[in-house]
Amino acid sequence: MILQKKSTIFAPDLSIYNSMIKGVITGDLVNSTNIAAEWRQAVVEALHICIAESMSLTPVKMEMYRGDSFQVVVDKPEYALSVAIALRAKLKATTPEKQEMWDARLSIGIGDVSFESDNILTSDGEAFRLSGRSFDNIGKKRLNISTPWQEFDNAIDLVTRFADDVITSWTAKQAKVVYQSILFPKLQKDLAEELGMTRQNFNYHWSSAKGQLILDYIEYFKSLISNYNKQ
Repeated sequence: MILQKKSTIFAPDLSIYNSMIKGVITGDLVNSTNIAAEWRQAVVEALHICIAESMSLTPVKMEMYRGDSFQVVVDKPEYALSVAIALRAKLKATTPEKQEMWDARLSIGIGDVSFESDNILTSDGEAFRLSGRSFDNIGKKRLNISTPWQEFDNAIDLVTRFADDVITSWTAKQAKVVYQSILFPKLQKDLAEELGMTRQNFNYHWSSAKGQLILDYIEYFKSLISNYNKQ
């Protein structure tokens, strides 16, 4: 287990008692006990960097607990999946060579947040409960989504299992190109230049990572959230 002090980042002084729809991600690091001591801080920093860079999409904050577990609150629920995939991509992209690939198990809950305090772990609401219960039942999967809408869950379940399988198999370079594309969408030639890759090399990793399918999956999730959140 990674020993890390409880930390909260991007957490303004909030005490909100009215319900609002948000996304909550509950997660833990996969095989954290196998991560060498010299890399433990790097894993935590990778999560923090991802949360900071996800602010380009939506207000988001994270709190870690028990060393290798964490919860994330995503203010705009339609971006909860983007943040979740970015977290996994950042961990994989940061993995040092010849080390077991870093990854996380993540459960997304979408729903009301009836009370949100400075401390995420003392906040409450439907999104927290759905995320927590879904995480308890995640089994061998590494990505799970639970909402108040059964039809939504049915519609997203199969494609989530396919996407989860693809993400789990990513290499560090594949994860890096998808991460950049999710959080900093630009023309591929510009992304390749930012990552220090040739256009051909970027395209190779993008194609093998099924990058466009992952972006399509994210857009599908956004459209479902938009439709159901209006009901």
